[in-house]
Amino acid sequence: MKEPKKTEMKSPRHDEVFRRQAVRMWKQSGKSAELTARELGISVFQLYDWNRTGEPPRAAGLAAPSDSKEALQADNERLRQELARITEQRDILKKAAGILSEPSHSGMPGLKR
Repeated sequence: MKEPKKTEMKSPRHDEVFRRQAVRMWKQSGKSAELTARELGISVFQLYDWNRTGEPPRAAGLAAPSDSKEALQADNERLRQELARITEQRDILKKAAGILSEPSHSGMPGLKR
């Protein structure tokens, strides 16, 4: 008589490439770790752990190794464009809030009370 096979429920193993890409995706996307982990179908704790184990230990007060000058310039330009877009959105929202908060003197056309 054969023994039934034991099915072990293990979490899926992810190779080192997947782990590095997941951490890089999280860091570069600007999304929360929770959202990134949910999109990848992994636990947020795995993502935090992979991030911690992937970074070489640094002495306190020392800066992280810098990227190339071109990469930093491209990142700086991207951030400037994002800041300009968000500033424009904020200004539009401020104007809309001001318009909507003004009392109506003549009422809206077609509004009957």
